[in-house]
Amino acid sequence: MFDSLKSHGYQTRNRVTVLAAGMVLFAGAALICPTAAGASGSTNTFTFTGTYSGTLKLTPSNLNCMFGKTYSGKGFLVSLSHMTGTITGAGKGKWTMTAYPLKKGTTTVAKANVQSLTESSFQSNAFPIISFLETSGSITYEGSKGSIDMKVEFHQVGSQTYTGTSTVTGSWNCND
Repeated sequence: MFDSLKSHGYQTRNRVTVLAAGMVLFAGAALICPTAAGASGSTNTFTFTGTYSGTLKLTPSNLNCMFGKTYSGKGFLVSLSHMTGTITGAGKGKWTMTAYPLKKGTTTVAKANVQSLTESSFQSNAFPIISFLETSGSITYEGSKGSIDMKVEFHQVGSQTYTGTSTVTGSWNCND
């Protein structure tokens, strides 16, 4: 009778040991996974590829992240300001993204309309001001968060020329 109790106690200790080891491994994986997931840095980051390349990062705050209906009520306005980073050939420093999605959800841009006041763009605070104006692509707007995937064309404000295209992709979340 005592042998069976000893044997049972031994099996229980082994099960507890295996269970504890499994929990430690699971806990270790849980600690590693969020770091790996956050390492991509895709939210609040905008990546330029093409003629001009680089990365801009947004640190959300009430001053840097504004969104809502336009004054006319016919669309929405997103303004993400004080983004930092470098775009090769276009400079470094502070940048602002201004976008005018027509609706909540995804708005597709079929062609450039550089004469429009509702053109989505990235602008630097350099002198002279440099901007990248949308030529095609899409913007997804969900209020405090959204994403873009669009082609843009380089333009120095005050100049009549538009040169060099790039693709910019990224997303924002004003609540992060």
